Amino acid sequence: MAPPPPGALPPLRQELAIHPGPTDVDGVPSWTLHDPVDHRFFQIGWPAFEILSRWSLREAAQVLAAVRRETSLELSQSDVEAVLAFLRQHHLLAARSAEDTARLAREAGTRRMSHMMWLLKHYLFFRVPLVRPMPFLQAMLPRIGWIYTPQFWWAIGAVGALGLYLAAQQWDSFMHQFAGYTSWQGVLAIGLALSVAKVAHELGHAFTACRHGCRVPSMGVAFMVMVPMLYTDTNEAWKLPSRRARLFISCAGVATELALAACATLLWNFLPDGPVRAGVFLLATSTWLVTLAINLSPFMRFDGYFLLSDLLEVANLQDRAFALAR
Repeated sequence: MAPPPPGALPPLRQELAIHPGPTDVDGVPSWTLHDPVDHRFFQIGWPAFEILSRWSLREAAQVLAAVRRETSLELSQSDVEAVLAFLRQHHLLAARSAEDTARLAREAGTRRMSHMMWLLKHYLFFRVPLVRPMPFLQAMLPRIGWIYTPQFWWAIGAVGALGLYLAAQQWDSFMHQFAGYTSWQGVLAIGLALSVAKVAHELGHAFTACRHGCRVPSMGVAFMVMVPMLYTDTNEAWKLPSRRARLFISCAGVATELALAACATLLWNFLPDGPVRAGVFLLATSTWLVTLAINLSPFMRFDGYFLLSDLLEVANLQDRAFALAR
């Protein structure tokens, strides 16, 4: 196929989609460009949106004339070239010529990793999807709508405050119970309590994403340096136009764990000594400590990182921070 004539715009890939995005800090609207093949999301501004909306005109001059005629923007050829460079960099253009195929092959060759680097990368982090939860989430969500009411969370706050107050009245007994978990049986019990808390954590993310209209394609186990941890795929949250909704999804797991810890702390004060009281003690303490120390930390790519990124309204916070440090 012959290359396009000068000024002609190469076609976009047909599977790309543009969704309304959150409003920027200065009040300017944004849009989200979704690449479903690589499952990547790109936030674009008003000029790029207007150019892409008229890309089918296939001529840069016609695109610019339409933008000037139909909007208040005054764009130039350099703006179209910048959008074209962005599309090429992220492989969002349809590859229809031998030149396109050769370029993609060259870029794939430059990204090809050695066997050692491939093993190192996949040793450091990989995912194993276990379930496709959407049917379960859609069936259960109408039955648990009361969890998303302010009254429920006010009640959880009162339960947590009362539980901590009563535990403080018998603090010596509370702290003494830690000594019973220094054996290997205690380590197993702590692992079981953490497993229960983490399942609840991931279900919190999944139900909240589903409630906001996002598809949750998979839940499973991720291995970070061979350490297993549960994960929930909530990438579709980037399609949401509301930053507030994304914040709710990000903090849903932590909120679920803290609600579980609040109830367990209160129960510990009233249960008699025995395995049930020991179980709720582990559930309370491990959940409080791990949630506050790890999940809310902004220094690792867990919930705290994404919460901070959305609160600061800075996309790709980690990459930008590393670039600034360099």
